[in-house]
Amino acid sequence: MNKQGSILIWILAILILIILAGGILFFVNLNNGDIIGTSNCEIKELRETLVSLELAKSVGENYIPKYYPEFEWMCIGSYDIYNSFGDIKYYVLIFRKSEFMNLNTLEKLEQNAKLFSYSAEDYNELNNEQKQVNDEQRYQFNNTATIITGSMKEDKLIQNHFRGISEAIGKRLEIKEFVENKYPGRTIGNLVSDSPMGQVYYEIVEKDSLEKSGDLIKIRDYSIISNSDLIKIQEDIQERKQKKNSGYDKEMCEFLKKAIIEAREAHIAEWNKF
Repeated sequence: MNKQGSILIWILAILILIILAGGILFFVNLNNGDIIGTSNCEIKELRETLVSLELAKSVGENYIPKYYPEFEWMCIGSYDIYNSFGDIKYYVLIFRKSEFMNLNTLEKLEQNAKLFSYSAEDYNELNNEQKQVNDEQRYQFNNTATIITGSMKEDKLIQNHFRGISEAIGKRLEIKEFVENKYPGRTIGNLVSDSPMGQVYYEIVEKDSLEKSGDLIKIRDYSIISNSDLIKIQEDIQERKQKKNSGYDKEMCEFLKKAIIEAREAHIAEWNKF
């Protein structure tokens, strides 16, 4: 065999070794859940054990004196918040001071709040002191408090809490009137939000049948968004999460799965105390 033939054989042998090594590395990484930089890590956050409103109220009644211990509180009602997929996401519990009897129902709080509603232009013309007085009367910061709980035992008990009623409740009748004037034959339905501190909306529904129109009105600025757009936002968020998860190696993937399971079990144990 000539010298040129020997060189060719050596080159072929080296190429075969490279291919074999690559194949071995591929299967090793496959077993590790990391194929050429991409893992099969799939992290699922299960929410499947629905909490009753009665249980949520028990939690709220237990926690409100811990947050605001200087007063005695009474729960006067609640609102459900749904996610963009139509499932109950949170319970909103409204409390009043036991001695505060003037506005002792949700309806009275809503009607009172409407008395202090202004257009954006008129509100901006108020001085800071006038705005503070107006907001206090509208949202009743001194006399009421709000607790938002999860709706599943896999959720944290308390999602948010604050003094006064929320903007969504304070503007409810105002938004209802706006929708009914702008869209004859329609009114507002359920509250919708995908985050305890994110954007909140009211469904726009048919007045007679309460059938959903597919549109939502944002509490903050009365802008309109379709429910399908809101769903797309949530799907994009989940897709980004999964893409991030796919970059984890097997060790990190198992660590995160374990942490989620432990958190879920801890939340369930907390709910089960009530």
